[in-house]
Amino acid sequence: MSKKMYAYVGNWNFHPADKGISVFQYFPEDGSMELIENVYPEIAAGQIWLHPEKPVLYVVNEKGDLDGKMGGGGYVLAFAIDEKTGKLTMISNMESLCTEPCYVVVDKSRRHVLVSQHADPFYVTKLVKHADGSWGNQIIMEDAGLLLIGLNEDGSLGEIQDVYITESNGGLGREGKKLVDPVTGHVQLTRVISRQHSVMPSPSGNIYVVCDKGMDRVYTFGVDDENDELKLLDTYVDDLGVFPRYSSFHPSLPVFYTNNERKCEAHVFRYDDNTGKIDLIQKVELLNDEYRGKEYAITCRPMGAQDVLVHPNGKVVYYTVEGGDNLIITLKVKEDGLLELAQNIDCQGTMPRGICLSPDGRFLLSGNLTSGDVTVFAVDEEGMLSWTGKKYEAVSPSAIRIYEVEE
Repeated sequence: MSKKMYAYVGNWNFHPADKGISVFQYFPEDGSMELIENVYPEIAAGQIWLHPEKPVLYVVNEKGDLDGKMGGGGYVLAFAIDEKTGKLTMISNMESLCTEPCYVVVDKSRRHVLVSQHADPFYVTKLVKHADGSWGNQIIMEDAGLLLIGLNEDGSLGEIQDVYITESNGGLGREGKKLVDPVTGHVQLTRVISRQHSVMPSPSGNIYVVCDKGMDRVYTFGVDDENDELKLLDTYVDDLGVFPRYSSFHPSLPVFYTNNERKCEAHVFRYDDNTGKIDLIQKVELLNDEYRGKEYAITCRPMGAQDVLVHPNGKVVYYTVEGGDNLIITLKVKEDGLLELAQNIDCQGTMPRGICLSPDGRFLLSGNLTSGDVTVFAVDEEGMLSWTGKKYEAVSPSAIRIYEVEE
């Protein structure tokens, strides 16, 4: 029986335009694609996730303002997939309570989705009258809440069943810093507020890793399905100012890999799938001698990792890097899960924000946000990459998922 495949590309950008979802037909024979449509341009679709068993695509609308309001958060959406055409129909659109929801995954039971939230680097100064009649003020920072949302039978979103607010300093402490990206003007806060950049399930679905780039922390959570509750299992405090961003699990070894937005370094963690306890066991430089140590007078910012993805065969891990050169990094996985740098290759675009492997593992797709295209790379038996010469215009690619339909 043959398979028909659709590639869904979530488009995200700082600018009001250049967003939405691009829908492609994907051809597994040679990794080529054909655009079907660009839809929902009002949605900042930073991350997307496919239901493992139903024709449903989940999307976060990564924004700070509710429609027609100032602040209040973003949205979580669900779309039904038309398996004949690949086109999408919105079936749910609910408020996320916190600003900039930025990752969504389906849990082990298929009864919930988990949503992490990035939060905006804003604060409010409120006047306070004390009991003695004197006046002072109170500074209020934004919260980052990990959401547990129930799912209906058809895969649509139900009610928010639990929220876990991750800890923050609430101000500029000894390690707190306020940074401004010299290219985008985007404000970055170091150890001031919590900024949950992602949530990722382990292969068993027993634990969920949350990367908190605001507080330089990596958390593990469990889901109590009986009581519909989130449970914090363990916390690792990473290096100051590295901004842990995403994680990806090895398919069979008890290790996972994280990337760091402001450092070209892979971090390898060992985990206990029953308790959620985690330990950092390795740090690996992502850049080879050709790229390591360069100064970038144009961008004036350090290179950092954008995405991380383990090949399903467990033999290699891929990272993307931007900030000067725009690279895809290949690292070989040793028998114990530790990594060895193997390849740096140009992504053939600008700002490779999200990568995706084809279901058969033969091709890797790179979503290049700034250049607005998807480039396709062949994957050889050792996991090394070579550009196929194929490039497809999208909008501002941030995340890519491929959906298979039996014909």
